[in-house]
Amino acid sequence: MSNKLPPISEDIRQPSRRFALNLKPREDLPDEVVAARAREIGETWGSSTQIAPKEAPPPVAPLVSVRYDSPDYLDKELSIRAAELGVTKTYLILQALGKAGYRLEEADLVKDRRRWKKR
Repeated sequence: MSNKLPPISEDIRQPSRRFALNLKPREDLPDEVVAARAREIGETWGSSTQIAPKEAPPPVAPLVSVRYDSPDYLDKELSIRAAELGVTKTYLILQALGKAGYRLEEADLVKDRRRWKKR
């Protein structure tokens, strides 16, 4: 019994030609064109095409985390309303506090901070 394997040199192909990698830079495309093409590709392949904003404007005031307890029915109502409006529950709560007379700068009332990168 021979343990010698047949040579594989015939199975290995040499590259047929070299590619020129010194490509010229592509001209800038407007954001609208890129977004439209991303949507088109996403619809074709069934993928998400949400394009994040380039940069988030900084909040006017530093943010602090506040924890509170609420009845489950209120949390559920806030969740539904936030989903319907495309905002966060935090936005709805801050909006209500502002309407109740508490000081709230307009720049600090952001519909959805989750879409921004944290600094």
